[in-house]
Amino acid sequence: MNQLLIFDLDDTLFETKSIGKKAVKPIFDQFDPLLIAKFGKEMTAKIVPELWKYPFDFVSQKYGFDTHQNAEFARLINVHNYELNIQTFEDCNVIEDLSQEKILVTTGFSKLQHAKIHFLGIKEQFSEIYIDDILSPTRIFKKGIFQNILLKRKIDPTRVYIIGANPTSELKAGFELGLNTIQVAKFGQERSIYAKHCISNFNELLTILE
Repeated sequence: MNQLLIFDLDDTLFETKSIGKKAVKPIFDQFDPLLIAKFGKEMTAKIVPELWKYPFDFVSQKYGFDTHQNAEFARLINVHNYELNIQTFEDCNVIEDLSQEKILVTTGFSKLQHAKIHFLGIKEQFSEIYIDDILSPTRIFKKGIFQNILLKRKIDPTRVYIIGANPTSELKAGFELGLNTIQVAKFGQERSIYAKHCISNFNELLTILE
């Protein structure tokens, strides 16, 4: 039975912060006043940098954003026209040459995630693409998506590899489902307890898949 490779996107295939603040500045220009109205300028100055560094849902829960703030941020994200100057990590050519079936599962706001995929030019590399939309009322998270993929393919879990950078998202979900988890630590991250393997370059992936 062939192997199935399930990849994450952000900080796995490209560096998220390479998007640059200019590309999404209009979104924050409109969102900042909502934060200031609730938290004040001093706290907002602390929150905004975290929105650049961490997933929105993590920051929203941490600071207790209300329903209106969550909905307004999602609206701004989904009406913005993106022009992104981004590219995949240099060693991603290794992934292109792999013969195994590849699926992309990424978390975020649907329009923004699709924009990243479009400007990276990677859509054709994957047989299927799933967006775990963080504000979807029917959200099943990555674990639910992985479970659906397993059920659909009736594949042996030992032949499935979850490849990503986030210890508390795809790696944890894959670990809990008994899948092979490969942590992509491009920036010297500490190895996660949920990672069966840890790599810093995709050339190392070839050895693991042998």
